[in-house]
Amino acid sequence: MKSDFSFEIKIVYDDICAQPGFLTGFGFSTLIYNNLSKTHILFDTGTKGDILIHNINKFNVKVSEIKKVIISHNHYDHAGGLKEIYQINHDIEIYVPLRDMKSFIKTYPEAQVQGISEMVEVDKNIFSSGQFGSRFLAEQSLFLKTEKNDLIIISGCAHPGLETFILKGRLMSKKIKAVIGGFHGFSNLTFLEGIEFVGACHCTQKIKEIRQRFPEQFKDICVGNSYLF
Repeated sequence: MKSDFSFEIKIVYDDICAQPGFLTGFGFSTLIYNNLSKTHILFDTGTKGDILIHNINKFNVKVSEIKKVIISHNHYDHAGGLKEIYQINHDIEIYVPLRDMKSFIKTYPEAQVQGISEMVEVDKNIFSSGQFGSRFLAEQSLFLKTEKNDLIIISGCAHPGLETFILKGRLMSKKIKAVIGGFHGFSNLTFLEGIEFVGACHCTQKIKEIRQRFPEQFKDICVGNSYLF
C-alpha cells in the first residue's frame, strides 16, 4: 500500500457483487479512511446493520473507531443500518440533510446530529455538498479533496441529478478524478467525460450504457473492494 494517499475508500455495502467473505445487501455504504486526519468516516449505512457491521469488521475496522456518519438521504437503503451503529456508539456524529435533522434527533437522541444546508467541511478535506433536492427529498453527497487537489465525489443515489453534484464539485477543483456510488436515473453521460474513475453501482439505471461508453474509466464496485486516492 502506498503511503502518499489521502483517502482509502472501502466498499462495505452494495447489491451488485462482493469479494469472498463479504456480504451483499440492498443499499450502499462506503467506509472512508482519511489519512490526513487519521480517522474513519462512514458514508451511508445500507439497509441492514448486521450485514454492514460484518463487512466493516472484514476490513479489520471496529465500529467503535468510526466517529462520524454522513447520511446522503433518508431512505432505508442508505440509513437503515445506522441503528446498529448507534447501538455500539451512542455519541457518534451524524450529518444529515437539514430537512431530515429533526427526525434523526428523535431517533438518535444521544448522538450529535447536525443538519446540513450548505457546503461544509465535515472532516479534514472532506466536504458535504450541501443539501439538494425538493422539500420531499433532500440529498447530499461527499467531496473528498486530495492533497493533489483532485476531487473524489461519493454519491448515495443522486436523486437531484448527478450532474448537480458534479457541477458543484467543479467549483472546488478543476480535476474531478472519481465519482463513486449510485447514479439513479442519470443520463447526461457527457458529464462523465474526463473523469478517470467512474464507479457506478447500487441504483444506477444506465450502468450498461455507462460501461459501454467509458470502458477504460468504468470500474466494477464490489463489496470488499478498496481504492486509494
